[in-house]
Amino acid sequence: MNMKAFDKSPEVAPLLVRLYESHKLYALAEDDQPQARAELTGVVSDLLDVQLSGREQEMLADVLITLMRQAERDLRRAMAERLAVMDNVPLRLVLFLANDEITVASPVLRQSRVLSDLDLVYIIKSQGPDYWQAIATREQLSAHVVDALADTRDTGTAVMLAQNERAVLTDYALQVLAGMAQAHEDVARPLLSRKELPLKVARELYAHVGTQLKAHIRTYYGEDAAAPLGKVFDDIFVEFADQKASSEFLPGKTMMEAAERYAMAGLLNMQLVMDTIKRGQIASFIALFAKYSGLTPKRVHDMLMQSCPKGMAIACRAFGIQKGDFSNIYIMTHRMRSRGRMVDHRAMLDALAYFDTVKPEVAMRIVRTTTVKD
Repeated sequence: MNMKAFDKSPEVAPLLVRLYESHKLYALAEDDQPQARAELTGVVSDLLDVQLSGREQEMLADVLITLMRQAERDLRRAMAERLAVMDNVPLRLVLFLANDEITVASPVLRQSRVLSDLDLVYIIKSQGPDYWQAIATREQLSAHVVDALADTRDTGTAVMLAQNERAVLTDYALQVLAGMAQAHEDVARPLLSRKELPLKVARELYAHVGTQLKAHIRTYYGEDAAAPLGKVFDDIFVEFADQKASSEFLPGKTMMEAAERYAMAGLLNMQLVMDTIKRGQIASFIALFAKYSGLTPKRVHDMLMQSCPKGMAIACRAFGIQKGDFSNIYIMTHRMRSRGRMVDHRAMLDALAYFDTVKPEVAMRIVRTTTVKD
């Protein structure tokens, strides 16, 4: 390094000498020495406090970036923690740290005010979920950055964003997070505590959350938040005792009307259907799946009654249901076929093997043909 480059700032030269000596001491230490690390980060902090010209700042940034490239992770992490709270750090140095491995980048992503909105959006576009989640915890987030974080559709990022009470969620971000919350209670829980969440969104979420969050919605938003969707929800997910059907598992008129109302409200989706079967509510599952697929309840019922439910495998493939979910359907509807017997693992393996052989496009053609006949 040519010290003459810093002739206008004579206090820089002795600090650079200290920096060199501290780095040499840190490198020679056999074990991680906190004192040596603290001395090194302190020298860097002192250097950045010196009033430098634009050219001098760029040259100092070159020196420090070279140092960072040679440093071990613990030192880079310590440096990132120190520089994250300073406003006079060269942008190039901050960007270098912000794109380091996440354990190093995290303090800078969470705290550094040197990073502009454009810098943050670029990092969101070029890095992965760990970086998004760190950015989502920042005290100040512009609408542009909030929308970019929401656009990732990452569950962990959505949780962090919803939990960040200092961030103001845009209408767009609320819409995206509300859609994710229907399938992820981890997102729904902090989102339902947001002051800016509209009552309309809370009503929509009521149908998709568990008992504890339902109680929270009624307490926080009032009983109106549970109606009329709460009644529809209860109609669907309670196995009605007054139904007269040819099978105990075949949904009756009342349950099918409830499924129809759910569809008309725009709340019928595959996540809701799967949540029902996971609770062991077979008749409700048949009602919802029939409405979702266009098949008759009797057709869905009969497919599930097969010892190797090939028809159900075809229907699941047609609507993009994953193999694991099909396996859950098979297990949770076992009592329809069992007559008191244990699960036949060979039959289950046969059903899963058949599932693998069915192509989704072929399955959809079969389902469409079946719905026309029905």
